[in-house]
Amino acid sequence: MRPRRAAEEPGDDRQDLPDESVAPPRRVTGPVQEEPAGEEHRIRRSWPGPLRATIFGVLALAVGAGASLIPSQQESVEAAPEVTPGQTLVCQPSSADASMAVASTSPSLQVGGLTGSPSDVRMPASVSIGTQARVIRSVSGQGRPVATTLSSVGSGASATSAMSPCTTAATGGTLIVTDPGSADIVVTNPDSEEATIDVSLSGAKGAVDSEGSRGLTVPARSSRTLPLSVWAPGSSPVSATVRAESGRIVATARTGGSAGREAYPMSQVSQSLLLPGVPAGATSSELLLSNPGTSRTTVRVKALASGGAFTPEGADEVQVDPQTTIAVDMGKALSGEAVALQVSADRPVAAQLMSAKGSDDAMATPAGAGTSLQTALPAGGTLAVSNPSQQAAQIKGTYTTTSGKTVAVSGSVAAGATFTKDLGADAGHLRITSTRSVTAGVWSTRNGLTSVPLSLVAGAVKDPRLGIDPQLS
Repeated sequence: MRPRRAAEEPGDDRQDLPDESVAPPRRVTGPVQEEPAGEEHRIRRSWPGPLRATIFGVLALAVGAGASLIPSQQESVEAAPEVTPGQTLVCQPSSADASMAVASTSPSLQVGGLTGSPSDVRMPASVSIGTQARVIRSVSGQGRPVATTLSSVGSGASATSAMSPCTTAATGGTLIVTDPGSADIVVTNPDSEEATIDVSLSGAKGAVDSEGSRGLTVPARSSRTLPLSVWAPGSSPVSATVRAESGRIVATARTGGSAGREAYPMSQVSQSLLLPGVPAGATSSELLLSNPGTSRTTVRVKALASGGAFTPEGADEVQVDPQTTIAVDMGKALSGEAVALQVSADRPVAAQLMSAKGSDDAMATPAGAGTSLQTALPAGGTLAVSNPSQQAAQIKGTYTTTSGKTVAVSGSVAAGATFTKDLGADAGHLRITSTRSVTAGVWSTRNGLTSVPLSLVAGAVKDPRLGIDPQLS
């Protein structure tokens, strides 16, 4: 059954205008001159008519000429300059031996464990990390770092793999798993002080009474594994919201069992979410939705595919009760197409898409949209760039492998459409730029099924900018 395509306009691409600073009034530093009095004052104000007209004419010409020199208001067509403060990424422990790709526009970054001294590593790099957590650090002025881990088990039709982005620490987020009985959550505390966390769960029937999930501690510079089966022994989807009452943490869900393996980081709830990198050829797909609020919400879904945007059948209006987590079958509606999903809701929700092919699955998680995106890939894959804006986007970029080879990326992505490009099988650094804000992901089917979103480069979102004459005050 072919998906029902709706004649809809792609999503809005509006950006908020940046705040404009207002110049303060000039301060008078000299003595105040009083108006002269008497006859001299009257004479100075009583210029002859022809002279007064001549002076006003000269002033008018000067004002007109000055106005022509003031730049008109226009939208900047260049990406905003990169802001490159120092940053720390945390790569979570893996359940199987893993490799890590790390990259930056800078020639080197610091890479190490949660403890001990890091080492300078030339970029881009691919290293084996076993099952341990890793930390990537940049200093102020260096390019924004990006890193991804990949673990694979088996080969051929029974192979499974998990590719996961390394992320910065935060005070919390939400994870959704399809089968809590075969999943766990890994929480890492990269800071020098102990972190205290609370975990709250919700399922198909509402909030899950999870005794012992509050006030958990994670020692400084260490990781802790939380088996979800202890709190939610069933096999229906469950969302877990992790909050740090003190400190900052990174939380990742790791899934296993007969459905395959996957690892993905926590994300934030929102009324508008983009899920890029849904792989082509999937035999089944489930949209996972969680409503953490106290009121029912309506969720609407739009798919961005190669032929343009359409509304998947059965996903035009999905009702999600308060504090519940549900799964919506999307297999027939998506028909194995390479897409990104645009999710909008009346109230903030969490959303993910689980796709399966053979014995493995891949989880598409929320990602941002911008004019400059990047990722580090441990084993190449297929790039998918989706355009949620109302105008065509021109994209270009380069995939630079660790051996120094380059793969050029260029093309036009129509409004509401998705563009794909095979990057090969080598590890490397992918970076793309676009004339419009786009979202993107990379999936791999070479050894199981897995996907990872591209991350925003600092200063990537393009805002309208005003041309201001610096001499005006």
